Amino acid sequence: MMTTKILRSTSLVAAGALLLSACGGEVPPTSFPGLTVEGGEAYLSSNLHVYKFDPRSGSLAWMFPAATTSDEGPRGPFAGPPLRFGDLVIVGETVDPGGRPHHTLYALSVLDGAERWRFSGGQREYVDGVSSDGTLIFAPNGDHTLYALDPAQIENGEPRVAWKFTAKNKLWSRPLVANGKVYQASLDRNLYALDAATGRLLWTFSAGASIAARPAILDGVLFFGSFDQHVYAVNADTGAQVWRSERLSGWVWCDPLIADGSVLVGDVKGGFYALDARDGRVQWRSQVGGAIRAQPVVVGDSIYVVASDTYLYRLDHRPTPDANGYVSPARVLENGLVRRLFSTPVYVGDALLVPLFDGDVKLIAVNLETRQKKFEFPSRPAGQ
Repeated sequence: MMTTKILRSTSLVAAGALLLSACGGEVPPTSFPGLTVEGGEAYLSSNLHVYKFDPRSGSLAWMFPAATTSDEGPRGPFAGPPLRFGDLVIVGETVDPGGRPHHTLYALSVLDGAERWRFSGGQREYVDGVSSDGTLIFAPNGDHTLYALDPAQIENGEPRVAWKFTAKNKLWSRPLVANGKVYQASLDRNLYALDAATGRLLWTFSAGASIAARPAILDGVLFFGSFDQHVYAVNADTGAQVWRSERLSGWVWCDPLIADGSVLVGDVKGGFYALDARDGRVQWRSQVGGAIRAQPVVVGDSIYVVASDTYLYRLDHRPTPDANGYVSPARVLENGLVRRLFSTPVYVGDALLVPLFDGDVKLIAVNLETRQKKFEFPSRPAGQ
């Protein structure tokens, strides 16, 4: 069991290694790929590139940068789900394999991937992408600061900083933007509620350890997990605690999903839980073979979960637990997807698009009806 001192560590690489070392290898925490599908188009940040492709066929539209080096030197790695903002795609750099943080946020044309502007004001890594209210772009950085950028005002090729808020430790998750407020989690244990227009601090909620996942909201209540192994429900207007779950088996670094009155969430020990959104009671639980960081996906009567052991799992959406409240998961592909899975999949048509943590293949589309691979992205040359 990790000590509270370790939980509070500000060492970026050390924290990631500690978090995942028990789950199959040391993984830098800021290199997680991110996938966004919007308007029939898919955008993927993965390692040294950002890609646009057809989510139904895997056909590549463009790649940024076109080469791994430029006159400025190498760019990337890139991490987190790209944000579609009008005719732009917003994506940030993170930490390279040597541990050196890159810290540029790029705005790319959705048409051809050409750079339109950049923001270089952040001093460290972007881990989980950015959010927006349709006017401002909210960019959380590893330098402890949330930057609110105004893309309508570009000066010297960079957007104006409308406001910024500085926490006491790193910001490793996208904020939730809802009802004129920005809810930002921090490794300093706190969830902050800020006025979206001005950045004014409205309230602060303190958990028992670092918070590195994006909250979910339902009926004025925020739901999120912490490295203290609990899930919390907090009033979105006041920051008052509504409930705290029982202690789960591991740290919670998974964006919760609200479905049919249940909070679906996983932990880094492979525990998966359905909690009653009203009181936090565990309705049922399951166990997979690796760390769960990605948000679960509900498709029809099924819940799909990916884990660091390379497997895609299926559970019944409305299961019948055994006498101990346990539900058995099923592997969708018996041989797995070869690479570790830490990023949230997206369902498109008949397939679940699953980003891979590392390797030449960046994403695999799995047909959920046939339980077979539909395509790999990028596609391999014939004969390979």
